[in-house]
Amino acid sequence: MKTIFSVLLLIYALHAGAFSKKEKLPLKVLYVGYNPERQMPADVVYYSTAPAVVAKVYQARMADFKVFLESHFEEVKVIDVRDYSPALSDAADVTIMDAGPVKLPADFDRPMILMHAMAPNVGLPIGLKFDWYCQCLEDEALNINTKHEIFNVPNKVKLTMVKQATPASFFNGHEGLTTPKEMPMWRVVKSGASANGKYIIGMVAHGEGFNDSPDAESISGGVCLKNAEAVALGRQGNYFMWGFSASPDYMTDEAKEVFVNVVSYIKKYDHMPAIVKKTQIATRSSIDEQVYRIDEQLYKKAILSRREGNVRMLKLQSDLLKRKAAGEDIGRSNEMFLKMPVTNDVESFESYLKNQAGTALFTKFGTDTKLYRKYFHDNYEYFYPLDGYALQLDEDAQHLGLSNRKAALLEKCIQLLESGKETAMAQRLLERYTMMNYTTAAEWRNWYELNKTSLFYTEAGGFKFIVNTFGKKEMAKTVEVEGPGVNDHSVIPEPTADEPVVISAQFIPLKGKKSGDLIIRASILKGWHMYAYVDKDSPFIQTEPLLELPEGAHADKDWEISAASPYPGNKGVFIFEDKASFKIKVYYQDSKPGSVIRCGLFYQTCDETKCLPPAKKMLDIKI
Repeated sequence: MKTIFSVLLLIYALHAGAFSKKEKLPLKVLYVGYNPERQMPADVVYYSTAPAVVAKVYQARMADFKVFLESHFEEVKVIDVRDYSPALSDAADVTIMDAGPVKLPADFDRPMILMHAMAPNVGLPIGLKFDWYCQCLEDEALNINTKHEIFNVPNKVKLTMVKQATPASFFNGHEGLTTPKEMPMWRVVKSGASANGKYIIGMVAHGEGFNDSPDAESISGGVCLKNAEAVALGRQGNYFMWGFSASPDYMTDEAKEVFVNVVSYIKKYDHMPAIVKKTQIATRSSIDEQVYRIDEQLYKKAILSRREGNVRMLKLQSDLLKRKAAGEDIGRSNEMFLKMPVTNDVESFESYLKNQAGTALFTKFGTDTKLYRKYFHDNYEYFYPLDGYALQLDEDAQHLGLSNRKAALLEKCIQLLESGKETAMAQRLLERYTMMNYTTAAEWRNWYELNKTSLFYTEAGGFKFIVNTFGKKEMAKTVEVEGPGVNDHSVIPEPTADEPVVISAQFIPLKGKKSGDLIIRASILKGWHMYAYVDKDSPFIQTEPLLELPEGAHADKDWEISAASPYPGNKGVFIFEDKASFKIKVYYQDSKPGSVIRCGLFYQTCDETKCLPPAKKMLDIKI
């Protein structure tokens, strides 16, 4: 087997000769795939309609990538995915993940290219926008942002674009109304790749909502069985999705150059993880699709298509019966197909509308499609998630007459809290459309004024306004506001199973005085707790607020600490659950402008079954 692998390497080395003359890029690349010297696993990630193709690819793919990468990059290492651990990526500039299964931690932030199905395999568990839309990507790219860096740096690639008939599936939904009959396409996989059986099939992600956060960008779609918005090439945070399946030997020369550019490009996003987790398949585009389908003419076309399809089905069954009567073994799947019944029974238009719009709306509007369209048009700006796959009308936003994707809604709700009017509704809306859970008007105002210029709205991320911290490493440490406002670190992610406690800090200066209140807050994941007080015989670690003041500043002796709860079964132990806060007054009359307060917590967190090691988290705040 080793001899075969060596021969393959030699063949690929000769094949890659045209590229070896170029100066190699000073990058360390780690390729993670399948070593053909080891047995092919049952759950191999490659997918083809021809099993023999998968076996062939398994044998050749690692050698193909090794030689190709070595001809372009100064240092290349290839390993079997069964030997991979995330720590190995620390020694590389870029990791190419071409095999699975693999599990990455939620905080993994090294540059990585996810090939074909590895994009959702890695992305879905950690909430990336690389969801599993369809493993149906063919060989050409379309809807391409040709001005993007991956087509121009370091290799200036002149893409060969050929206008071809638009895939029929692109016309199956509302997007098809504006989709042209022909589209310019760029070939990524060589035309002969599927000559001896269907080559490895690629992957696309949902395009709706892909670009609605600053950490993500859709670069290209592809020929597939979904729609024109489906993403074949895209990035979120430190990950790049290369949905096409070809290894270098099956790529066109232009695609090889672009792939080299992608390796160079994703390196720029080292230690820049995604800031949005995808929670929604249904975005406002789902309303557009619903309006499109509530149409009697479309219903009639569906009936006609059903009948035409039945005619084709009867013809195929007839042909199979003739082949079988002639003594041919038509195979098990065709035998099953012969038993499939054919019927022209179709649902009524009334039943069709109930399925499309729901029983409640059908009760109101019956078969008058104009009333449905008016309803969705009038309320278009007020829909929000019922769950990941459906939307519902937000009657609170509708009552205010303000779009739930405009920051004016947040401003209005804060004003209501400040005036003491409709406070319950205002609180609901603020919590519904942000990641925050403040309880007072002052806190909401402070947060909003500090962050309003950095807010963005994402539907894929749950119809939320989120503060843009992408790529702003210092933002999590020091935030400054001019004048008597708030200087805080309240913009923090929600606690997770990987990080059950997250902390924030806030400094509120007193008007006309060089003093103010420093507040440290902890947000604790449900089911976990920190220790507010432990007796001397307890093995737990008591939470301790930490404070380091600049020269010329001093603080009160004692902290004001939020209430704690008794810990069941431990008489001398009290705990913090859900939230905890620590407040102290700081005086800085003799400190230099721009001085920094360093503060934080030393704590231990536990749930009912385990404890994590003691942790220390610190934040910096300018005064």
